[in-house]
Amino acid sequence: MRKRTKMLAGILAAVLVVGSLAGCGGGGDDKKSSGSDGAKSSGAEKVFNYSTNSVVIGLNPIMNTTQPDNEAHNLICDPLVRDVAAKDNTNESIPAAAESWEVSEDGLTWTFKIHENAKWSDGEPLTANDFEYTLKLMADPNTAAVNAWLFDGVIENFGEALYNNGKTPDEIGVKAVDDKTLEIKLVHPASYFIELAGGIYPVRQDKYEEWGDKYGSSADKIICSGPFKVESWDQNTELVCVKNENYWDAENVKLDKVVQKVIQETSTAVQAFINGEIDVIGTSDSNWIKTVEAADMSNTSTVPDEAPEFLMFNVKNQYLSNAKIRQAISAAIDREALVEAIWDGRGIPLYSVMPDTMKVGEEIYTELVDGKNYFVKDLQEQGPKALLEEGMKELGISDPSEITVNYASRGTTELSKKMAEWYKQTWEEKLGITVQIDMMEWNIMWDKIDAGDYDIANGGWGPYYNEPSAVLTLFDPDNGYFNAKKTGWDNEDSKKFKELCESAKFVVDDKEKAEIYLQAEELLVKNALIAPVFLYESPTFTAKYVKDYFVSTEGYRNWARIDVEK
Repeated sequence: MRKRTKMLAGILAAVLVVGSLAGCGGGGDDKKSSGSDGAKSSGAEKVFNYSTNSVVIGLNPIMNTTQPDNEAHNLICDPLVRDVAAKDNTNESIPAAAESWEVSEDGLTWTFKIHENAKWSDGEPLTANDFEYTLKLMADPNTAAVNAWLFDGVIENFGEALYNNGKTPDEIGVKAVDDKTLEIKLVHPASYFIELAGGIYPVRQDKYEEWGDKYGSSADKIICSGPFKVESWDQNTELVCVKNENYWDAENVKLDKVVQKVIQETSTAVQAFINGEIDVIGTSDSNWIKTVEAADMSNTSTVPDEAPEFLMFNVKNQYLSNAKIRQAISAAIDREALVEAIWDGRGIPLYSVMPDTMKVGEEIYTELVDGKNYFVKDLQEQGPKALLEEGMKELGISDPSEITVNYASRGTTELSKKMAEWYKQTWEEKLGITVQIDMMEWNIMWDKIDAGDYDIANGGWGPYYNEPSAVLTLFDPDNGYFNAKKTGWDNEDSKKFKELCESAKFVVDDKEKAEIYLQAEELLVKNALIAPVFLYESPTFTAKYVKDYFVSTEGYRNWARIDVEK
């Protein structure tokens, strides 16, 4: 599954040129992954090189935690369907392991037909049983699958099994009718389930039982089902994948090899691109953008991101437990100024946690609620200083300098440092509070969030599907990715928030559903559990010999179709 930036996400992509999902979480402050010397001549080996600014942590797809992980799984695993971009960079779901699918009239039963010639990289058949095993493995609480929570309340009995609430993994609504037919039963109709299906990557039972928690821990302990398979992996330097000759569509896979390199600094990645060592580069830094443009050796595309960047507040902190203090910190951020100062205007300020492209049914969420979801503007109208003073009064504090908070950066890149300093200066000048910066690698920041060991963290998430619940359910106090153990949000508001999200699932009318989502978002944003800040809008530069390189708004590429012609 994917923590991605949508585009991941997925959370800020941990890559220097487009790379999650969705959905996940990525790192660093350069939005995309970077990617070289292509095919040198006709008939030569076709190699595509790109870079990420953080390492691949693991190759087990059900333990996926990062954007580089997303990239790797997208290369070596075949999900039921693939979320890809067409030539106009619009998103679509295309057949992958499943050659077709049907939905029952009541919308509750999805039936996927697996390709007859689908195989694992060792030649063994890839079957519906593999997907049944994978989903039941994810529903087992002992597995601790990172993104299993996504199917809670979606697949029948999944959440009940996952949280030991009267059901077992064998009772979830997933069944291999035969070797090539997979049936999945839902709790409620969900047209977006096809997007979730794009993140269901299979694991193989015999190998999982043989390797246990070592599955995906090294190049010799992973079995692949995607267009590429792992040749070698040095976690600190690069992941090398070669064409999987047993892939069901191998004859249409253009590349012979894909190399994912770890390059942490934008300056190094830009130079690697100019030198022909990587084939694609994406950066939000205006100076480096100008450098790449001046080299005149690439094609450029800009794909608006749909992954909201937001700050997270740990409400267990003695100061941040006060809603007025959190609101003041959120209101003090001049989103337009930040986008201009950090990204040279290449971004979209956010006043709602929902991008303006987010839909309920076929309608835009923001339009359905008449723009009432811009809760940050409401806070700014009250004034950050006034909010701070109210909060201080409630806490019995007379001097704002008594308030000290730590800001955890997501990465140690140049842009990460620049953003951290921008926040520190803003809050200290506008509010008079004391801000301490903790620079750390992005995976360390996520570990701290998981442990609830932070004050303010630079979070973000790429929705797994285009519907408000994809963002809101992240903050379910019991079962969301950012649950109460991580945020400290465990009060009457959080209980009401959960009730609203649950009730929305069964509402048919789009307008009524949107209004329920609005109430839930108000509890999340207006009370400043999080502070939405911006969306990225970064250019991607591909070498002129790269063909059919299209990026979805989720940050995903169709690896089976990319080509290099030099």
